[in-house]
Amino acid sequence: MSLPLSLQNYLSDLGLTVPDVLNMAFVRQLQSAHVARYSFNNLAVVLGEGISLDLDEISDKIVTRGLGGYCFEHNKLTFELLHALGYEVELKLARVLNNHLDRDVGRTHRVTVLTLDSVRYLVDTGFGGNGPITPIALVINTEQTAGLDRYRILATDKDEYDLQVLKDDGFFTLYRFDSAVYTDADCELGHFYSHKHPNAVFLKHLMVTLKKEHQMVTLVNAHLTTRDRQGERVCLIESPESLGHILGVEFNIELDAMLIKALFKRFVMEKLPQ
Repeated sequence: MSLPLSLQNYLSDLGLTVPDVLNMAFVRQLQSAHVARYSFNNLAVVLGEGISLDLDEISDKIVTRGLGGYCFEHNKLTFELLHALGYEVELKLARVLNNHLDRDVGRTHRVTVLTLDSVRYLVDTGFGGNGPITPIALVINTEQTAGLDRYRILATDKDEYDLQVLKDDGFFTLYRFDSAVYTDADCELGHFYSHKHPNAVFLKHLMVTLKKEHQMVTLVNAHLTTRDRQGERVCLIESPESLGHILGVEFNIELDAMLIKALFKRFVMEKLPQ
């Protein structure tokens, strides 16, 4: 099978080979390898950089340069590979609720629904710390484990689906999606809001996450959180040098010292205890 160079680089970088027969084992390997290697982050957003949804440019940014990205980038890369390999995939858009079930918000999150052997699965490589590391079967009200987390999908009375993750005080609704048909043109609208609108959450906070089977590392403003089976530990970031070190060591992201100082001043310094 001949793949575009952007997708071949993606496949090779993750150390995966094309399966002889389409199967879910490959999809699980792809999703878990992706979220463990390519960070979910909004660095390009807060630095005011242009963010292209062209596949070649996404692959160059995430795979070749290792800069990560957010949902519209990650999930398009995954979708296009699965589609090119022959999987039956559908592009879906979701409303991020974060447990505010009546929140009136736009569809600013992109996901993939994959169907294989008459079973539908939610595939999401771009939701950061709360996102699943493996596909979640669209089986209603059934708990499913993915790495450190347990998830379930509920159906609403409006033919929509809620993805929930189990937290200390019960299930927490992450986002809601439906079965409507969406295209890249719809993604452009949500993408534009997410990185340009002054009220977009990605413009207000610094966020970087890598999620592995037994560990999650998340940077949000002044705090670095590490979660594993032993519990959760939080470290305070107190200097630009510390921020640069964490970005390099924990997330394999190297930025110019002046950019790191600007990020520290804007998102970290004001969050430190006075």
